[in-house]
Amino acid sequence: MMALIPIPTEPVKVDGVRDTYVDLNPNTDPNDKVQAFVDAFKRVAEDASDECYGLPVEVILAMWGGESGWGASKTQRNNQNWSNMKYVSSSNPPGNYGKGEGGWAAYIGRSTHANSFARFFKENSRYSALINYLKSTNNPSSEKCIRYIADAGYGGSDHDQYYDEVMGYLETLRRRSNL
Repeated sequence: MMALIPIPTEPVKVDGVRDTYVDLNPNTDPNDKVQAFVDAFKRVAEDASDECYGLPVEVILAMWGGESGWGASKTQRNNQNWSNMKYVSSSNPPGNYGKGEGGWAAYIGRSTHANSFARFFKENSRYSALINYLKSTNNPSSEKCIRYIADAGYGGSDHDQYYDEVMGYLETLRRRSNL
């Protein structure tokens, strides 16, 4: 059995903004792959949670991990867009650095992506039910948050399918990491 290998990162600076570029997850063992992803993204997920009224860190990590194959997808790596936010315009999702591969928004690293992810929910009115819920509780339910996100259309028009998908990612995160 191989030991967990940290996901390679490197500091970057674009237009005066410093960030951390995250490379591909080198782990093949399922537990190591998920844990390495958590290790690489937990701090910025906590920042996104703070920015987004306490959206649970485990929801953020489950979405990012599941959407990116736990950091193993080249498209997400090339775009530094771990949550598959679509590029709409230079201001939506907020803080993006342009249109990346496959029509997804591009970022310079994990922190700019995390900040944009939090602002995306706060600044898009279709997520107002999620934001109102988060503002009304000190202990948000991950399951309720995922339902609000799915029902607002984050994963497309099949809300139940996306809810089930993210719940599966959450189950994987809970089972395979020490979060």
